[in-house]
Amino acid sequence: MGQSNRGRRWGWLRWGFAAWMLVASSSFAAEPVVKLGFVDIQSVISQSKEGQAARNKVAAEAAEKQKEIGLKEAEIKQMDAELQKQAPVLSDAGKKDREEDIRRKLRDLKRLTEDFNRDLAKRESELLSDLLRDVTAVIRDYGKEKGLTLIVEKGQGGVIYGSDPADLSKEILERYNNRPSKK
Repeated sequence: MGQSNRGRRWGWLRWGFAAWMLVASSSFAAEPVVKLGFVDIQSVISQSKEGQAARNKVAAEAAEKQKEIGLKEAEIKQMDAELQKQAPVLSDAGKKDREEDIRRKLRDLKRLTEDFNRDLAKRESELLSDLLRDVTAVIRDYGKEKGLTLIVEKGQGGVIYGSDPADLSKEILERYNNRPSKK
């Protein structure tokens, strides 16, 4: 009789556990599904129409400024070549004046180059900031529309692995390129 009581206890325990699992699984099923995705924002920006236009604009500004710097460099080289040719016939004071002119122009050129590099970096930063703000807004809207729980940045977010369906970069790029222009 001792053994039959033990069997009944185990039977009730099994039925109780099964009932608990059934209730628990139905409550787990009621939990919302977590939907995740990731985006390579750098890729989206660099491949977007606006990103390419911004890069071309900065490159054009840089080329124009580089041309100006090149002309000043050529002028300094010309002045130095003339000084070398005329050095034997110039007085010490004349040589000194021309050498000082060349040094002054070199300082001006160095300052111009430093200012150019600083302005270029600032311009790139401003354009990137604007693009990033716009892409982030597109990502937020996409996430809300698709009911995503979380979207992580691939480059900065530490995504080690992500399946192709979780990579939203192409969809974001397409939406970003096709959205109505702000201008």
